[in-house]
Amino acid sequence: MSKQDGRSSALMSMSARCGAAIACGAVNTALYTDPAVAALAQATPLLVDVVPARDVTAHHAAGGVSHAGPPIAPQRMCPPMRAALGVAMTIEGMAESPEEALALADAGEVPVLPNHDVGGVGPMAGVVTGSMPLLIARDEASGKTAWCPLNEGSGKVLRYGADDAEVVARLEWMRDVLGPELSAALRAAGPIDLIALQTEALLRGDECHHATHVCTELTLAALGDRLSPAVREFIEFNHQFGLNVAMVAAKLALACAEGHPGSPLLTVLARNGVEVGIKLSGTGDAWFVGPAALPDPAALFDGYAPSDMNPDLGDSAIVEVYGLGGLAVAASPGAAAHVGLDPADAEAITERLRAVAIAEHPTMRLPHGGPAILGIDARAVAATGIRPPVHTGIAHVRPGIGQIGGGVTHPPMEAFHAAVLALDA
Repeated sequence: MSKQDGRSSALMSMSARCGAAIACGAVNTALYTDPAVAALAQATPLLVDVVPARDVTAHHAAGGVSHAGPPIAPQRMCPPMRAALGVAMTIEGMAESPEEALALADAGEVPVLPNHDVGGVGPMAGVVTGSMPLLIARDEASGKTAWCPLNEGSGKVLRYGADDAEVVARLEWMRDVLGPELSAALRAAGPIDLIALQTEALLRGDECHHATHVCTELTLAALGDRLSPAVREFIEFNHQFGLNVAMVAAKLALACAEGHPGSPLLTVLARNGVEVGIKLSGTGDAWFVGPAALPDPAALFDGYAPSDMNPDLGDSAIVEVYGLGGLAVAASPGAAAHVGLDPADAEAITERLRAVAIAEHPTMRLPHGGPAILGIDARAVAATGIRPPVHTGIAHVRPGIGQIGGGVTHPPMEAFHAAVLALDA
C-alpha cells in the first residue's frame, strides 16, 4: 500500500467510526443540566485556515505580543519565556537584537498580554507576534473562532527558550513558506472536523497532548497531495504538529462554554513558568493564580537532572481542560512512560479522575470502550483535592537549550479554592 493509500484509508476509517452524529454536530444537549457543559458538548471545532496573527487579533495588529499562561510582566518572566520574547520580537523587526527587544518590553513600550486574553493558546513559552502564522478553528453554530501558532517540532525550538540561528531560520521558513502553503491547502481541502479527528486519534492510541502521532497523521491525510514535498516532510517527521491542532480544538470548544453564571466548568488552565492560572465559565475573565510547580514525576533525557527543569510552562494544558491529555491517559499507556508514569496504571488514573469530571464526552470513546471525560468541575477539584494532571514537555531552566524531557504537573489547589469562593460570591 502506498503512503497516500494509507492516508486515504485512515480518513475513511475516521469517517466510518465517527459517524453522522459528529459530522452534523447532533448532540443531545438535554443530557447536560449545566448550560456551559451543554455548550461544550455541542461545540464543533473546524480547522479552517492558517493566517498571520496580525490578521486575527487587534492586539497583534497594533504591534502587541502575547504569551502563554496568566498575566505576567516581562521582567518577571522565566528565562525560557524571556528568551523567546526577545527572539520573537527581533524576528518581527521590533528591535535590532533580543537584548534591545527585552528592554522595550521591560519599559512597557510593547503591549504584552496572555494568549488566552486575546482568543488563543500557545505551547510552552507560547510567544506570538504579528507575522506568525496561526491555525484558525471556527465553530459554525456560534461563529466563534480560536487560534494557535504552528508547531516548530521538538528539541531546540523557540517555545522552549532556544534562540540560535537554526531556531530563527526555521521560524522564518514557517512564516514565509509553511503558513501560506497550509492556508492554501486548507482552503482547497475544506474544513477539517477536529472532533472527528480526535475521536479517531483516541481510538488509535493518542491522548492528544503528549502523544499526538495520530493527530499529526490524520491532519496530513486530510490535506492530501496539496502540499510541497518540503512541507509534507516537515509535518510527517514532526509528530508534535498534531499537538497544536488539538490545542486549538480544545480552546475553541471551551470558548463556546464561557460566560454561564454559576457554572463551575473549568475553561482555562495556563502556566507561564512562574504562576499557574485558571478561569471558570461562571466567573468570566477573572484569573485565579498560584505558584507554578516542577514536573513530578518526570522522565528526563540522558544527561539532565531535576535541578535543570523549568517550572510548569505553557497553554497546552487546555487539552486537559477539555478532558483529554492526562485525563485520557487510558487511551495511550505508551505516553505514560514518556511522562514518568507506569503504563500499567494508565486506566486506573483515568478512572480516578472521573471524580472531578463535569460530564462524559458525547462521542469520544477510549480504546477499552468507556467514554472520554468532558470538562473539569472546579467545585469537585476543591472538594476532593484531586487536581487534574497535565502531561507536559519540560524546558531547561536556562534559555538556549530547549526541551529536556516530559513529565506530569498539577495546578495549585489555592487557585481552585479562590475560584470557587469567587463563584459562590
